[in-house]
Amino acid sequence: MGVHPISVTYMEEKQHCNYIKKNGEQCNARPMKGSNYCFSHNPNMQVEKHLAVVKGGLASKRVELGLEPFSIKNPQEISQLLEDTINGVRDGRMPPNIANTIGFLSGHALKAMELSKYADKVESVERILMERKISK
Repeated sequence: MGVHPISVTYMEEKQHCNYIKKNGEQCNARPMKGSNYCFSHNPNMQVEKHLAVVKGGLASKRVELGLEPFSIKNPQEISQLLEDTINGVRDGRMPPNIANTIGFLSGHALKAMELSKYADKVESVERILMERKISK
């Protein structure tokens, strides 16, 4: 059983779908031609909507890149990871959405390293101050 593309036409006017959301707001989508509802809320399109949702779910399968786990202990390793990621996007081995995620998480890893460094310095300063207080 193959899934066929759905041809949907919408009203030209600046109307909105008649569906009222749980929060009481009206759906902002345009209604389908000959209907007061958009594709998602049209009771006559429930089967087609379900098929579209299933098709979308099937399209979002996990991407296997065959990458080995990467240990990140310092900013230089993050720099190397980002270099590899950029090159992977440029030569087509890595999808841009995966590269965006790596970049985002790398930024958080750098921030965590920075905060950890400052926490160690604060702890060291506190220890020195305590030692000075005790020796007086």
